[in-house]
Parts: sequence; C-alpha cells; structure tokens
Amino acid sequence: RMQMDYDAGNKAAKPNIRSYNVLIGCWAKSNSPDAPREAVKLLDTIIAKYKSADLDEGPNVVTYSSVMTAYAKQGDVVGAQKVFDRMQMDYYAGNKAAKPDIQSYSILVDCWAKSNHKDSSRGAQKLLDTMIDKHKSRDLDGSPDAVTYNSVMSAYAKQGDVVGAQKVLDRMQMDYDAGNKAAKPTIRSYSVLID
Repeated sequence: RMQMDYDAGNKAAKPNIRSYNVLIGCWAKSNSPDAPREAVKLLDTIIAKYKSADLDEGPNVVTYSSVMTAYAKQGDVVGAQKVFDRMQMDYYAGNKAAKPDIQSYSILVDCWAKSNHKDSSRGAQKLLDTMIDKHKSRDLDGSPDAVTYNSVMSAYAKQGDVVGAQKVLDRMQMDYDAGNKAAKPTIRSYSVLID
C-alpha cells in the first residue's frame, strides 16, 4: 500500500530501509512456512531498489539479521548461513551498514544449536570461536554473552557430548573471570550439563 501511494505521487510515502525492515521483521516473527522465502524476496527488492537509486539506503545489519531469524525460526541453518554469508560479502564490498554484529552471530549460533544438523555443535563452536577472535581483534563490538555460550553448550548436549559442553562452560567461566560480565554462567548454563 505504501509503495502504491508513493507510485501514485505521494512522495511522503516513499518506503525506506526502516519500513522494509519492519516488514521483514513481521515475516521473521510469523509462523508462516513462507516466511524465509518472503523475507529473502524483500531483501532482494531492497538491493535492486538501492542499486537503481529508488531507495536511499541498502540493506543493513538489521535487515540481514531479520532475514536470518526467518530461517532460524524454521530451523533452516543452511538458509540462515547463506544470508549471513551474503551479509558478510555485502559488508566486504563496502556496505559498512551490513557489518555483522553480536546479534547476527548469536542468531546463527542459536540456529545451529537448535538444528538437527549432524555438525550442529561444530558449527556453533566455530561461530563462538570466530566471535571471540573478532572481539579480541576489535573487529566485533561486544563479546559473546551467556545466551550465546548456553546455545553452544546446548548443541553439544543435544548430541550427547557432555565433554564438549563442559569445555564451553569452562571457557565461559574463563571469559567471565577475564572481565566479560555478560558471560557470567547462569542456572541455564549448569542445567544444560545436568539435563
């Protein structure tokens, strides 16, 4: 409707990145099996409109993270990973607004953890390692929090790998002791090992 109003001459109704992000966010929160496909169509529309100068801004980290969430909600780790990879390529191509952040990494970690993929714990662990390395090199603002660590632990626990989960808990405690207050182990952290 907004686009139709704009096309009809109402220049104040021109969609912007925020309006597209809201729409993608709605798809991401829906339970529709079409949500990932619809979210990607909107992402592609944003990119096409930006390239043709019909949109003032290109996709940003919120855009990509919302599309990833649509895939994550469906348990589609491959789809979420592809969107994450697109975001990274867009960032490296010069779109500074598409720089992956803690939230985008955490969405992907959680998606790996909840997936039934045979390499879910390895995928989640690899992302956690990347987050820590990027934070140390100051290429990522923020550091993994308890939710992220718990997701990785859950991936190991889901596969029956108590040793792997314990190693993540030990690393979490070390991170907390080193000053990352967001990595303080929670009751959930310990219950992952008990369950």
